[in-house]
Amino acid sequence: MSIEAPSERNSYFSLFRNRNFVALWIGQMISFIGDYFNWLALPILIQDLTGSTLMVGLSLISSSVPMLVLGPVAGVFVDRWDRKKTMMTADFLRAGLVLVCLTVQRADQVWIYYTVGFLMSCLSRFFYPARAAVLPLIVPEKKDLLAAMGLMQGVETMGFLIGPALAGFTIGFAGAQVAFLFDSASFLLSALAIMLMTVPRTTPGGTSSLAAVWQELREGMGTLFSSRLLVSILVLMTVLQFGLGAINVLWVPYLRTHFGVGPEGLGIVDSAQGLGMLIATALLGYFSGRMKKAAWGAWAMMAIGLLLVGIGVSPAFVWIIVLTFVIGLFLVPGQSVLMTLIQLAVTDLKRGRVNSALNAIASAAGLISMALASFLADTVGFRVIYGVFGMIIVAAGILGWAMLGGVDLTQVEENQ
Repeated sequence: MSIEAPSERNSYFSLFRNRNFVALWIGQMISFIGDYFNWLALPILIQDLTGSTLMVGLSLISSSVPMLVLGPVAGVFVDRWDRKKTMMTADFLRAGLVLVCLTVQRADQVWIYYTVGFLMSCLSRFFYPARAAVLPLIVPEKKDLLAAMGLMQGVETMGFLIGPALAGFTIGFAGAQVAFLFDSASFLLSALAIMLMTVPRTTPGGTSSLAAVWQELREGMGTLFSSRLLVSILVLMTVLQFGLGAINVLWVPYLRTHFGVGPEGLGIVDSAQGLGMLIATALLGYFSGRMKKAAWGAWAMMAIGLLLVGIGVSPAFVWIIVLTFVIGLFLVPGQSVLMTLIQLAVTDLKRGRVNSALNAIASAAGLISMALASFLADTVGFRVIYGVFGMIIVAAGILGWAMLGGVDLTQVEENQ
């Protein structure tokens, strides 16, 4: 076995000396914790107001539609605009929008949640491709990119470790609506962190006429379908999102209906996942020099699917906590490998539109999955849906191993 150089095994040390990366990382961690307050509060409030799993599902569907409709177009603009300003503007606008949710008091007003969720998701369609495109610019060393992706997944790690416990007990003590104040404040702090960054301007600017947008949209789609590697990633993410969509809709109603879990219990479950992700993030930083094969991501997906099946048949709440912790161990390497492949395979000036096009197509599968789960939950049952869609995620892992298992992350070249 070859021995990796210390610089390969300790990529995190160089990343934490990178002022721009640290600013982005801290800002996104704060924002994700704030988002978790929102994500936990909404299904609780909607279920309490309406008593309907379908209405809970509609809240997620309404916020997912922009991924399909606006996603590819937003990516075209992201590749033309100043990405730093794009991210800051999106954060400031989302900070104001989320406060509108404070006006909802009755069941006939839940449409406000759907509208706010839709508009905030529209803004996010500009923010996330800009963030994805910025990361390789502020982390120029290829050898550090996988570790950087791991740390950005670590944003979710710390968010899931701190956010659920903090949100669960805060909501249990002060009520669900306080979550919207926390989320608004987190967007403002994220915007301030981005202001501290220095990001090279590589986008061309220029006109954004309808003809130019359409041309660049076609280029983004063309790039996405131009290589076997990118098509493989697209297929894998589409199957994966079809499996995850149903789980995302049902987890709060499932735990509340079958185990009588309140906000505090929901927070404990996701904190357990966050602890698993924290451990995985630390290990990824140390072993990133050795994790060169994309097969790592495929094996992680298979494990996650089987663990979700286990959650669906769990007889007691304690098993939910244990299995969710183990899922956290596999989430970080699975997601980091996929994101690293995309970043390495696409040239800088096309990253925004390619990321958006890929996410839009995969999100369509997620929307179908959410709709199916929302309509079937009250008839088929939560446990059956967990089993079926968990096995779909296992299938995504098998597919990923077949299509990408032999790919070496250190040898992926940009698609010019």
